[in-house]
Amino acid sequence: MAQELINIGAQADDGTGDTIRNAGRKINANFTELYAFPVVTADIKFEQNNIVTKSSNADIVIRPSGTGNVVFPGITLEDNNIKVTRTNDDLKITANGAGSVVIGGVGFSGTSILGKDSTSVNVNETLIVDGTLNAGASTLSSSLRLNSTLDVTGDTTLSTLTVSGASSFAGTTTVDNLVFNDNVIATSSNADLNLTPGGTGIVSVSNLTIDSDINLTDNIIKLTRSNDNLELLANGTGSIKVSKVDINSGAVDNTVLGGTTPAAGTFTTVSMSTPSITADGVTITDNEITANRSNDNLEVNASGSGYVNVNNNKFAGGLNLPNSDGSSGQLLRTDGNGQLSWAAGPILLGQSNIQDARNTIGFSSVTELNANEAVGAHENIGPGTDSVLDEFDQAKYDSAWYLCLQRYDAADSSVEYAGFKTTIAQGTEDGSTIDAFDGTTQIIKTNNNDEIIATSSDIRSATSKVRFKGQAGTLADGSTKSTFNA
Repeated sequence: MAQELINIGAQADDGTGDTIRNAGRKINANFTELYAFPVVTADIKFEQNNIVTKSSNADIVIRPSGTGNVVFPGITLEDNNIKVTRTNDDLKITANGAGSVVIGGVGFSGTSILGKDSTSVNVNETLIVDGTLNAGASTLSSSLRLNSTLDVTGDTTLSTLTVSGASSFAGTTTVDNLVFNDNVIATSSNADLNLTPGGTGIVSVSNLTIDSDINLTDNIIKLTRSNDNLELLANGTGSIKVSKVDINSGAVDNTVLGGTTPAAGTFTTVSMSTPSITADGVTITDNEITANRSNDNLEVNASGSGYVNVNNNKFAGGLNLPNSDGSSGQLLRTDGNGQLSWAAGPILLGQSNIQDARNTIGFSSVTELNANEAVGAHENIGPGTDSVLDEFDQAKYDSAWYLCLQRYDAADSSVEYAGFKTTIAQGTEDGSTIDAFDGTTQIIKTNNNDEIIATSSDIRSATSKVRFKGQAGTLADGSTKSTFNA
């Protein structure tokens, strides 16, 4: 039924509105329709800020229409899903006081996960932990993958453990038939300890001691018990083969090796079937001795005050090299009898020539300075206002001097030039204030009546820069101030 409105007339008591009886009828009809609405007749009631049901033990069901959802300010209930509505918002479920948030028997209290209906929490799928996992007495019966640290403090049983990084075990750890305790790896009774690499891999041990006596470190095999012999025994008719041997003492077939007084059988001639002999960085091939390590020096040293003698037909006794290092800049000098020594060179020249009997030395090298290679820049210097020709940091130089070449842009209809040197120095005139001072000398001009650039200098405090400045001077006619190219 549509709402019935009471006609109250155009003006008070003008007789055009509804009668009192008819107005009351419309009021009753409107309220009858209002009280017939389900929201009024239902058991759901709004009491202050509470929504309650007046039916005993009845549920309160919130059901949207069609594909609609139940929407709250921060969350949306969509079927059996709870979603946050604000972008990147957290979904927070908070218990009161010491209580826990319990979901299906699993309780969450702060950062702890609790078994509320039993003494354990079962993880039935693969567990991936990116941070540190601290485990007390635990049983992990399925796959466990840790991308960081597993910290176990109690007895823990692992059905399968695959470790790709470094592992640290405190106390005794048993893996199948191996027992790990501190720095000791032990096996079960009478079992061998086998170290087997995979594929083409190797067993790499940097320092290994066998039977408390034989030690293998790097490429050295040595004995640790005092005065023990190192015995290498072949099996049956086999031999012990060593590709290279360096023996510092002892004897082989009664020939003393490494001793100061060799016994009978001393090797006087060594014949090699191969064309070269290689000995720790040096290779001897035919009549050549070369260093075989990349970029190595070939060093030949005499003993004590002896010399390195190089046999040469020019000198009866050969050529003796100095037996000490020379100083920087010294040269080798011979005494004419095959003895070389270090000597200071009074004059060392590059490409040069000596001219006539006056011993005038002329260097043939010339340094050319042109517009492309010169340090600085080309400036157009105008009249009336200073232009900055150059500047430098106060802390960089105390002083500087400039060689300037200028061309007059319009000077008596001819091309004219001037050259000069300007010196700029930092200093103080009153004993405290640092300022810049400049002076120009060595002026060369094609027209003596044309003025050169009027130079000046200052220190710009805002940038701590010393500036070399200038503006165009007056030409020979006494009035024209031409733009200068400097």
